[in-house]
Amino acid sequence: MRVRSLRWLTVLACAAIAFGALGYSVAQAQAVEKIPDAELPAGVKDAGDFAAKWDGSGDHPGKKLFDGACASCHSLGSDAKVGPGLAGLYDRVSKGPAHEGKPVQQRLLEFVKTTEPGGPDKYSADPYFKSVQESVAGPGVQMSARGALAATVTDREILDVIDYILRFRGVDFVEADYLKQVALGRELVSGAKGFEYGGPSCTGCHTAGADHSLRGANLAGNIADTYVLARRRGKDEKRNFADGLQDILSGPNAPAAHHYYKDEVGSGPLTEAELLAVTTFFEQQAREVGTERDSNYLPIFALLAAALLILLLEPSVLNVLFVKEDHEFIDGPYAEEEHHDGHESHEHVAEQPAEASAKAEEKPAEASTPVQSAEASPETEDKTEGKKED
Repeated sequence: MRVRSLRWLTVLACAAIAFGALGYSVAQAQAVEKIPDAELPAGVKDAGDFAAKWDGSGDHPGKKLFDGACASCHSLGSDAKVGPGLAGLYDRVSKGPAHEGKPVQQRLLEFVKTTEPGGPDKYSADPYFKSVQESVAGPGVQMSARGALAATVTDREILDVIDYILRFRGVDFVEADYLKQVALGRELVSGAKGFEYGGPSCTGCHTAGADHSLRGANLAGNIADTYVLARRRGKDEKRNFADGLQDILSGPNAPAAHHYYKDEVGSGPLTEAELLAVTTFFEQQAREVGTERDSNYLPIFALLAAALLILLLEPSVLNVLFVKEDHEFIDGPYAEEEHHDGHESHEHVAEQPAEASAKAEEKPAEASTPVQSAEASPETEDKTEGKKED
C-alpha cells in the first residue's frame, strides 16, 4: 500500500469515528423541558449569586456547555448513561448529609472543580458526593472528563451549567403513551376515525408510506416524509413539532387543496390533540420507511461508504489524485538521490556503446592498409598471372 494513500485513509477513518461518536451522542440526547417555578425548590428559585443571569427568554446560558461537555455522560432525566441521571439532583443533595452549611450550588461547584478520577484517596470531602463515588462500580470513572472542563471554563460558566441542570428536566419516554398516539394518528390519517371538525382524511388524496392499508386515491404524492417536513417548519419540540404540521396543512405556503384544514368558517381545522397524534404517527412512518432524513447517522454512513470506496479503489485512483511522482510514495529505503544516481548510471551505460562503435570504425581503417599493400606487391601479381596461364 502506498504511504500517502495510507495516510489519507487514516485521516478519513478518524473523521468517520469522530462524526460517529458525535452523532451517537446527539442521538442519545433527550428533549428537555423547563421545570415550572411552582415545582422548583426554594433554594433554586432564590439562588442568589449562584444563579444564572437569565430572564427566562431564549436559551439558558448553561445549555450549550451542558450539551457539549456533560450530555454524553449524563441525562437530565432519571435514566443513567455513563454517569447517573441528574433528575432531582437538588433534592438528593439537600436531603443528604450536610457539608459545612454550604448551599447545594456551591457544593456542586466545588465537586466539579476538585474531584479527580481514582480510588478512595481521590474521593470528595463532601459526604454526599463521597457516598455517590463509593457506590459507583470501579475507581477511575469518577467524572474522568471533568478535568478538561474545569481547566477551560470559569466558575461562572460552571454555575450556569449547574443552574441549567437544576431548572430543567428530561422528558422521559413512555413507550405505551407513544404507541397510543401512533395508533390514534393512524386512525385519523386513514379515515377510520374522523377529525372532530369534519376535515377530510389524508388518504383521501395521498398514500402514506408503503402500507397497503394506507393507500389513497393517489391524487397527490406519498406523504411518508411528513414528519421530516414538520420538524423543519416547526419549533415546538415539546409538542413533537405539531406546529410544523399545522403550517403544512394551513400555513401561508400550504397547497390550495389544504384549504379544508384552515381555521375559518366552512373548514375543518385539526385540534391540538389531533395534530399531536398525526405528527406522532408520521414520526413512526418516517422510521419504518427510512425517510427520516434528519437522522444524525446518515452523514456517518456516507463517510464510512466514502472511506470504503476509496479503500477499494486504492491505489489506482487515490495515487492519481494525491501523488505527483512515483519516488514520493515508494515504500522502502529508497531515497530521491538514489533515483538521480540511477539516472546517471543509466546515462553512463548509454555512453559506452557510442565509444565502442567509434573504436570499431577506427579498426577497419587500420586493417585496410596491409591489404591494399599486399594487392599492390609484384609477387602477388606474378602469382596471379601464373594461375591464369595454367
